[in-house]
Amino acid sequence: MVPVLEMQGISKRFPGVQALSNVDLKLYGGEITSLIGQNGAGKSTLMKILGGNYQKDEGKILIHGKEVEITGTADAARLGIGIVYQELSLLNNLTVAENIFLGRELVNGIRLNNRQMNEQARQYLEEFGIENIEVNKNVEIYSLAKQQLIEIVKVLSHRPKILVLDEPTAALTNEDTKRLFRILLRLKEQGICIVFISHRLGEIKRYCDSGTILMNGRVTAAVRMEDVDELKIIEYMLGDSYQAYEKQAVAARHSETPVLELKDIRLKDRLYGASCRIYKGEIAGFTGLLGAGQDLLWRVAYGARPADSGEILVNGKPAKIKNPAQAVRCGIGLLTENRKEEGLFADLSVLDNIALPTLGRFQYAAAFPLLNYRKIRQSCQAYSDRLAVKMSSIRTKVQFLSGGNQQKAIVSRWLLKDLDVLVFIEPTRGVDVGAKADIYKILEDLAAEGKAIVVVSTDTQEILQLSDRIFVMCGGRVSSVIEGKSDEETLARLIQGNPEESTPEGAADKGVRT
Repeated sequence: MVPVLEMQGISKRFPGVQALSNVDLKLYGGEITSLIGQNGAGKSTLMKILGGNYQKDEGKILIHGKEVEITGTADAARLGIGIVYQELSLLNNLTVAENIFLGRELVNGIRLNNRQMNEQARQYLEEFGIENIEVNKNVEIYSLAKQQLIEIVKVLSHRPKILVLDEPTAALTNEDTKRLFRILLRLKEQGICIVFISHRLGEIKRYCDSGTILMNGRVTAAVRMEDVDELKIIEYMLGDSYQAYEKQAVAARHSETPVLELKDIRLKDRLYGASCRIYKGEIAGFTGLLGAGQDLLWRVAYGARPADSGEILVNGKPAKIKNPAQAVRCGIGLLTENRKEEGLFADLSVLDNIALPTLGRFQYAAAFPLLNYRKIRQSCQAYSDRLAVKMSSIRTKVQFLSGGNQQKAIVSRWLLKDLDVLVFIEPTRGVDVGAKADIYKILEDLAAEGKAIVVVSTDTQEILQLSDRIFVMCGGRVSSVIEGKSDEETLARLIQGNPEESTPEGAADKGVRT
């Protein structure tokens, strides 16, 4: 069978880096092929060559056996190639419909035909089973997960013959992920070629037909999914460098004064009296369905969202936290799920990103406001070395780091600030299995040093693997607390708000309190 798309011997070099070396890729009609590898393995570079964003140095691209040249994004679109990149391309000041039709607007004479664009955009959303999105509203009002779905619909509206999705499920809930795969399976039945890039090996094994695995810009294996298990895929991805993370159990510390306590936190129509206690030296996991309030609760604790009522206590004493600066002064740091927009200064160096909140510490004297750059550099280098941030130098712009290393840079920032409570919202979103294991080990080490760690995640396996205690939120409240070990079935029932479905004996064994 002739492949619909074939990339032969593709090589690409950037200054000081061989990003791709003699890479081959074959795509067949009616198949979902996964492109697998660590951050920095070359997956996105290969797809940007296919999409016309980069130009290959060597190699050929063939469609239906005929060689083609892709010198820009217009060439890719003309050839029926549609790519959903990990970084969204939506414009927040435009409506959903205007974003979907961006660059091919419908006009009535010399005016935009907004009515027709709204109607067609509504039809696209309905066609792909996406609900609760108003096409005449600006995209900025929607969550990151909904924006990801809008981005996917935008590309699908072009009716591509070859569809590439780069980390499409990273920001999606479990339900939205299932909805996306229903769409992909329907497209597969129509003969569309689909490239699926993800670090979630479970999704890859379940939904993909084949996979091409990259390591350091080279293909290490091309496999059929029925022939390999997840451990074999990891072996191809990482060679001998992979070491699985194992959680070390910690003893309960409930006799101590909590380092942070949230009491009866309320926010109109969002939080309804949420309370919890967080102790030094533990990893507390917070999970729930999208909109259950777990991430919002911690944005309130960080001062990013003002609560209507409730109390925050730090080391047993009431604390006034109305903004993030006050939270930091109280020893609380937050790492959001959207690190590129809310956590990083992309155009600044790794050094600047780490040092910014702590610059006052490096003044020569209070009355002599000049900074000791030598000490700044030494301190930032020490923390980035401790967390093994991979970069060419401390002055590398942070935008050029992989997702896992960007996350480590943000952790270095708060370690330099020496905060007592570190809150991580979706800490491993968009990072590969190697970086994920590194981040888990960092969180475990921080807890062992006495830091209080809060992990907010919709990834139930992550919550189960990391947490000493698990707080389940439903309807804006903490509905259950799991002390010690649990299992995915029990946690799923609690997340759905059905604690009664667990047997009393099972609940007792797993330390479930509701």
